[in-house]
Amino acid sequence: MQILFATSECTPFASTGGLADVAAALPKALAGQGVDVATVMPMYRQVFSGGFNLKKAGLPLSIPVGFRKLSGEVWYSDDSGLRTYFVRRDEFYDRSSLYSMPDREYDDNLERFIFFQKAIIEIINNLGLKPDIVHCNDWHTGLLPLYLEHGISGTGRSGPEKTVLTIHNLFYQGTYPGSDFSITGLPYSCFSTGCMEFFGNINLLKAGLTSANAITTVSETYAKEIQTPERGEGLQGVLGDRADVLTGIVNGVDYGVWDPGKDPHIAAVYSAEDLSGKAKCRASLLKKMGLKARKNQPVIGMVARMTDQKGFDILAEAIPRLMEETDVVLVMLGSGDEHHQVAAQEWVEKWPKRFALKLGFDVPLSHQIEAGSDMFLMPSRFEPCGLNQLYSLRYGTIPVVHATGGLEDTIADMSEAGKIGTGFKFREYTADALVEAVLRGLVLFTEPDSWMGAMKRGMAQDFSYDACSRKYLSVYESVLG
Repeated sequence: MQILFATSECTPFASTGGLADVAAALPKALAGQGVDVATVMPMYRQVFSGGFNLKKAGLPLSIPVGFRKLSGEVWYSDDSGLRTYFVRRDEFYDRSSLYSMPDREYDDNLERFIFFQKAIIEIINNLGLKPDIVHCNDWHTGLLPLYLEHGISGTGRSGPEKTVLTIHNLFYQGTYPGSDFSITGLPYSCFSTGCMEFFGNINLLKAGLTSANAITTVSETYAKEIQTPERGEGLQGVLGDRADVLTGIVNGVDYGVWDPGKDPHIAAVYSAEDLSGKAKCRASLLKKMGLKARKNQPVIGMVARMTDQKGFDILAEAIPRLMEETDVVLVMLGSGDEHHQVAAQEWVEKWPKRFALKLGFDVPLSHQIEAGSDMFLMPSRFEPCGLNQLYSLRYGTIPVVHATGGLEDTIADMSEAGKIGTGFKFREYTADALVEAVLRGLVLFTEPDSWMGAMKRGMAQDFSYDACSRKYLSVYESVLG
């Protein structure tokens, strides 16, 4: 079986978050199952300035976008252990950020990702690839099933490829004015409610949902949630109609990267059999962040985008209460909406000995927070899968999560699950419920034997990509009949 994995980002080449981690780890795991896998992504500035061994593929591109023909090139690298193709057009991808400026997305994102998707068709047609499945990811590749059918000029194509589309976050859909439809180069029959038309607009994710042979998303609970008005983002009807080909598969963790037994970013390695290194990691984290804590004073960590989706609307009330009503120390890493950043900086000023913040993206520090914290906070309003709660389990750091999406699927609540619990959940999305869940965690923290048992249960959980990739392989096989 040959798979072409189409993604807008992929670690280590260019990343903004979880999609890039999945795009790196899932193809590698599939290759371990005997699948022939290649990946294709845009050639961003981060790619050609990242010190990778890049080569030209010998395929010049001339791609119709609207009424223009735009040139580009195809490059490739084997640095990740698998073949990765890059679509290069510097006017589109040689920018400081992948998708947006600080205040808004790039005005030409529709053209940028139409060019990218049409270039993928040219790569398949001209570089000897014979994929059985083209695996699409999010709205940036939502038109691929249509281009595989209609070709890059909309005049038809007879390729045999099947398609799978994975929804990593339904909130982002690639919606543009209906007047821009001509830019796609697709037949006007595609501008219909049964394809990509969405309240007079074009919706690239909807195009993929209606035309892909199978749809997956990144947890079982999220697959159910997105078929409801509360989480369907306007596409719940489309997803309900396609429920027979919709599968929820929890993301995996690359334990080659996230393993406290061999993590180069942390102060001391440790395991479930020998947890002594975790205390050293805790001390190192506190020193780095300019904080102090007694042995019986719990350290809570958080690494997140500072947005309402990640729970910062209820944190605005919950954090002051936790700092005033408990003795916790809190370390936070992230960036996002300006008003949430300002609020977090005010918390630092008000509680400088117990609250530390670093704004931005810092890979080593994210590992150090996972290893050095006693508890990890993930109060997301919604969370398709989530990865940090899975990292926390492996690092013996007890998660406190809102029971939604992948957080519901991957964390067993201490109260509800009893002796098999691995964390603390709150079900009502309120500051009161969040604070109550943390308080339950603080009670357990005063019981060393029970706390140690919860840590070891979490560290024993297996969310490796081996199991995840086998589920994807089952989806591929069902699509191929």
